[in-house]
Amino acid sequence: MPEALEQRDNEREARLAALDVGDARIGLAVGDSTLGFAFGRGYLVRKDPVADVQALLAFFSVERVERVVVGLPLLSSGQRGPQAEKTIVLARALQDAGVQLEFLDERFTTQLAQSRLRHVPKRIRGEKGKLDEAAAVAILETYLGV
Repeated sequence: MPEALEQRDNEREARLAALDVGDARIGLAVGDSTLGFAFGRGYLVRKDPVADVQALLAFFSVERVERVVVGLPLLSSGQRGPQAEKTIVLARALQDAGVQLEFLDERFTTQLAQSRLRHVPKRIRGEKGKLDEAAAVAILETYLGV
């Protein structure tokens, strides 16, 4: 098999994670690029930048994540706002720790997650972090083209 095709096949088989980064929580999702599915893995309650990075690295290790997709909350104009800058700071810390990552415009993933959660029982829908997790799933599904 030609080297270029072999490399693309390896990229398609990657174990992926997605992050929906907020001020209080980070929504988590994982998936496999060959399956085209994303699965919610809960959320991380934010503490401080060092603890957040350590907790995410432990999560990536347990889930055998090879690449991470980080939702970038751009403004409706497409420009970076304060939340996007905070997300980039966390992403840079992950990159400094050796994590391979990509950004994905997440402007519409929260609305998608909210619409999906409308069909979930109210007691589950009301759990803190459920929307963050659902948004992470939507980010990864968007990345995978599902």
